[in-house]
Amino acid sequence: MLQTLLDAPVVIPLTLLAVGVCGLGALWRPRVDVALVLGLLAAIWSRVNQPVEGRVLHSWTLDRGFTEADLLSVAAVLVALLTLGRCAWRLVRRSSGRDRTGTLPAR
Repeated sequence: MLQTLLDAPVVIPLTLLAVGVCGLGALWRPRVDVALVLGLLAAIWSRVNQPVEGRVLHSWTLDRGFTEADLLSVAAVLVALLTLGRCAWRLVRRSSGRDRTGTLPAR
């Protein structure tokens, strides 16, 4: 059932569009939930990209390797990790008692 859904011709462009929109959203306004969705979309893209894989950049076995289309998954995971890092940095900065101007609040 799931493989039948993944073989539909509309899945590849929709997944590619979702990865792009979610990646831009994560870079524009970092949120933990967007980073998690982007990581999930990267995993989905690695499963549905077989028809558009392109050249093999590195092969591990005769039938397994790293292709050009897999670069999008790597980029999406890096953006997701960057987003999680930015969220953590914002949380640490906020919990240190400093406001947006970088000064300590008046007591």
